[in-house]
Amino acid sequence: MSERSCPDCAVRMERTNVTAEGIGDLYIETERDSGILDRLGVEYQTPLSASLCPECELTRLYADFSE
Repeated sequence: MSERSCPDCAVRMERTNVTAEGIGDLYIETERDSGILDRLGVEYQTPLSASLCPECELTRLYADFSE
């Protein structure tokens, strides 16, 4: 995962975990019908990672695209 900066505070965000009881990893699910997500290279299930701002506590989810 690349380094992320908070859009509100401009400080480095820290990697964190987001969990839901009884659920494993978080993913986005996409359809593979030549839409925008297909052109971006998003798989059927793409894992998500979370970043947290230590200043304002903003938490953002990012799709982990393979490079």
